[in-house]
Formats: sequence, structure tokens, C-alpha cells
Amino acid sequence: MRILKNTLVILGLLSLQGCSEDVLTQTPDHVISEKLVLNSVEKLDKLLTGTYNEVSRGAYLGRVLYKRAAVKGTDFRFVKTTFNPREYELIEYKYEESANNSGSGEALWRQSFKAINNLNLIINNIDAAEGSDAAKQEIRGEALGLRGMVYFDLARTFAYPWIKGGASAQGLPLKLSSEEVVVERSTLGETYDQILLDLQTAHDVLPANTWEQGSTQYLTKTGVKALMARVYLYKQDWANALKYAEEVIAARGESNLMGVNSYVFSDYNSESLFELSITSQNSLGSNGLGAQFDMKNGGQGDVIATETFVNLLGAYENDPRAALLEEDKEGTQQAFVKYNNRSDGGGLSAHNIPVLRLSEMYLIAAEAAAHGAGGGDTAAQDYLNTLIENRTTNFTAHQVTETGDALLARIAEERRRELALEGHGVYDYIRRGVDIIRPVDEHVNTGVDAANLDIAATDNRTIYPIPASEVEASGMEQTDGY
Repeated sequence: MRILKNTLVILGLLSLQGCSEDVLTQTPDHVISEKLVLNSVEKLDKLLTGTYNEVSRGAYLGRVLYKRAAVKGTDFRFVKTTFNPREYELIEYKYEESANNSGSGEALWRQSFKAINNLNLIINNIDAAEGSDAAKQEIRGEALGLRGMVYFDLARTFAYPWIKGGASAQGLPLKLSSEEVVVERSTLGETYDQILLDLQTAHDVLPANTWEQGSTQYLTKTGVKALMARVYLYKQDWANALKYAEEVIAARGESNLMGVNSYVFSDYNSESLFELSITSQNSLGSNGLGAQFDMKNGGQGDVIATETFVNLLGAYENDPRAALLEEDKEGTQQAFVKYNNRSDGGGLSAHNIPVLRLSEMYLIAAEAAAHGAGGGDTAAQDYLNTLIENRTTNFTAHQVTETGDALLARIAEERRRELALEGHGVYDYIRRGVDIIRPVDEHVNTGVDAANLDIAATDNRTIYPIPASEVEASGMEQTDGY
């Protein structure tokens, strides 16, 4: 069992990357001095802990990716304030990305490869480090799992979805060694193969879950299975998406789903499969995730729900998700506050960041089955109904009986309710090839001209271009359409 640690690696050691040099052509000592970490399991473990922290930074899961997923979709919009939305966020909100201006894209790209560089150091050196074999296997498994996750997030953000170009589409540069320089882009098929290889290897070497309180702040064997279910869903491999989702469901079961009276996003709740630990040491305060959606106690609260989403939440009697709506800066009840600060005085954005939850597994299983895997529509209905039964006091009125395309539409609708502000949002439209329609009358007081907010799912602007600085520094091929 991994020892739970509260100590963070000194952040300065993890950010020694020259701003003028491309992240993919850096050598290891631009990331961290090898002498500090490569000779012992204990030091590599500290580097791994620090890398979890890098993943939680504002340029990655701590703000950018989750906020991007929200405001580029149909269910959330900006509110004009004195300082927000930020100019680079408005570029994304209106789908005005270009080869020379990618909004938050460059920050996300750099932060992701910073984490990958650290993980490569761990993976490449753990076998030769001094320490126990059991500790080596666990550290190696977590590092591989995290690398697979980071590459997956890069793939769904910087590469076209599987539904558009399939395996032959442009993928990512796959830097897998701390020593190599990689500027050639793989195909999307090769990118997904590497992601799944990392995850499968991680799964094979990680020990069984203990489910000890707090253990899901690290990637565990079950957490990796959940991540594999998500990756296979994006790859439209319905059989494998169902397989891994069902394995997670079998391990946790309906008893661990939050219910009508227990729908609270506390740290390490019963649904937690993997979440990022946020403490007073690494909280981003007003720049953190929760503060983007909550104006209380000095939070920015510059992203609120659209009328479409508010109406969606009002469809079921006593849906606990509707209870998350609070007063917003416009004086309406459209602030969707899923992330609450701890009551111990930890400050703004003092909450963990959920990455994988049990509810998502039920939704993945339902979608995969509705596409023909396993028991087909009947199984899909069962999985979706299990979740809905835990989200309303009048299940009979809302029980799923639809089949075919209508069933898939119900599943997509339920994903919007359940997974809002958890990094899905616009990605669910893009991966399914569904156009993004945003009525102008729902996007008022945003500080921008709200005309032409709709965009086709096949438009190149649904994904980020490779940052111009990367293309200029390394000669990397730009994404088709840019």
C-alpha cells in the first residue's frame, strides 16, 4: 500500500524550464537535476508526488481544461466583470483560435509536457533506483498511468476526434524517454495505442485497491481501469469501453453511488476513483477551479449556467444536482457551485479536483451498450436507470424506456447533468460529432458580441492548434485546418 503523504516537492525544482526553449527539445536537467532524483526510490517517489501537483496546476486540470470544457459547450457562459473574462478565454469562448493565437492552448501544452518530462524521468530510471521492488512497481505503475492520462488529455484537446479521421488522423509527438528529442507527430492510432499501452502496463503492475480513505488521491488499479473505459469510449471501441466500465462497477457497485440525500462533493466521497489532492500548499486561491464558478468569499464567479442547463436540471423531481444552483453575479440562481471550499479556513478553491467518478462508469457502460456492446439497449437502459434512480424521488416518471438514437440522446443528456464542470462538456460534443448550438439570447452580458456562437463539430476550431511557439522552435507540423 502506498504511504499517503502530505509533503509536496518544492515547486521550484519542478519548474526549471527555460521559457525561450521548446518543451519537447529540452534535456532532463531543464526539468530537474538528475542527481536529486535518480538514485533512490524515495526521491523518485517525491518527484512523482510533485508531478501530481503539476497536473493540478491552473494551466492544466486546476483550471484551464475544466473551464475550457465548460464555456465552449452549451451549458455555461461568461459573466462580464471588471477583470474577467480574460482575453485569452474570450478567444476560446467565441472559437476564435488561430495558428498564432491559441488562447490557453500554449499554457496547457507546456504544462502537460512538463508533467510528461517528469514522468519519463521516473519511468526510465525507477528500475535501477535503490529501494524495494514493491515500491518500484507501484511508482512505475502510477507514473505510467499518469503519462497515459496526460497524453489522452492532449489528444482530445489538440487532435481531431476519432469519429472524424480515425486512426490515420494526425496525432501527437510521443516523447517517451527523458533523453530523446521528438518533433514528429504520430498518427492518432499510434497515439491511442501508446496511451492504452501505458494504461495497460500500469494496471498490470499496480497492486489491488485498499479503498482506504484518501487512497484515491493517487492513480490506483481501479482508477486506471476507469481511465481505460474513458479512453476506449473516445476511441469508439464500445466492447472495451463496456468491459472496463463494468469491471469498475463490479468493484464498487450501486451502493457507492451518491444519492438524492447524499449528493455532496466532499473530498474522497463514495464515488471517488481518482481525484487530485488540493491543500493549503498547492491551492490556487481565486485562480483555482472552484473560484471560477463561485462568487462567495471573493471568488471570481465569472462562469454561470445557461438557461438551457438550468432547465435540464429542473426536469427531475428533487434532483440534488439542481440544489447546486446558487445566486450569481447577476442576481439570478445560475451559479452552479459543485466545488465548495472546506470549512476549515483553507481559502478559495480549497477542494479536491475529481478526475474519475463511479457515476461516469455507469454512463460509459450505458453508452457503450447502446452502441451494440454487451446486452445492447436493454443493458444500456439498466445502467442509465440505476443512475437516474439515485437522482430523483420520482423514478417512475423518469425511467428510461427509449431505444436507439433516442436512448443515446438520453445518455448524452444525463452526462451533461452529472458530469458538468468535470472536464467533459464540449469534449462530449466533439467526440460524438454533434454541432454546438448556443442561442444568442442565453449569452447576454458576456462582454463580447454574442453573435455566431454556434460551431460545427467538424470545424478545426473545436480543437487547439499546436502552439505557434512550438511550431517555430521545433518545426513541428501544424494541425490540418490551421
